[in-house]
Amino acid sequence: MKELITFKKQRELGEIITDTFKFLRLEYKPLFKALLRNAAIPFLILIGISAYYTGISTDFDMFSNDMFNAANIILPLIGLFIAVFFYYGVLYGTVLNFIKLYIENQGVVDQDELKGLVRHDLGNLTGLTFLIAIMIFFGFMLCFFPGVYVAVPLSLTWAILVFQNQSVGDSISDSFKLVKNEWWITFATMFILGLLMYVANLVFSLPAIIYTVGKGFASAEQISQGDLSSMFDWVYVLLNVLSSAVQYILAGIFAIAIAFIYFNLNEKKNQTGTFETIESIGSGND
Repeated sequence: MKELITFKKQRELGEIITDTFKFLRLEYKPLFKALLRNAAIPFLILIGISAYYTGISTDFDMFSNDMFNAANIILPLIGLFIAVFFYYGVLYGTVLNFIKLYIENQGVVDQDELKGLVRHDLGNLTGLTFLIAIMIFFGFMLCFFPGVYVAVPLSLTWAILVFQNQSVGDSISDSFKLVKNEWWITFATMFILGLLMYVANLVFSLPAIIYTVGKGFASAEQISQGDLSSMFDWVYVLLNVLSSAVQYILAGIFAIAIAFIYFNLNEKKNQTGTFETIESIGSGND
């Protein structure tokens, strides 16, 4: 019999993290299939634009050229931002709707139904991702702590939009209500998970770091003369793009954790899962 994970219950910090990886271990095959069907093309577009932008941003000959136009670097940067927002909209839409169907159908996820839900939520999730980025950006512009403060509740807006079928505006406002009086524990959970993701990203970034350091020693003479172009060749670009690709993939783990955090807070506030369990017991007795 298939082992099912109950999302709608209260969890301690450690349980949220362990259950995140447990769910990934149990459901990685259908989840990977879902991501392949829904997020593969946005992912490849993002990697392509990222590779192009990394390449031109390290082309110092272009910057020294009299014919250099700021649009040559600004337009690809804008394209990169759009690709990132679109990819994260698809990623969170796929992972969260996968969990939504998993809960509703007792662990069974219909891939065609999932694809329809992702398409339905894609516009709102992409726009929401853009608004989250803007709000966090201005929060950090004001000061570091306001940026951190707003980032914690805003991280839950994707889950609220998907699980509660809320609008973009209501998802943002409800996120602050959900985190009220639970900000510190929510921050601690996200911080520890973010730290784990950082370590994982750092491991996959080691080849790029080692290559850059080694290249720096080998090209010390050219660098001392102001020639930085020798530092950034196609190998450097490739390793950095691969490192970014891993980072984009690992973001799916954070999306799973967001679902657990959301249901934990929702259970503390509304006890939805408890009431559903009581109702199911009552129906069974009838």
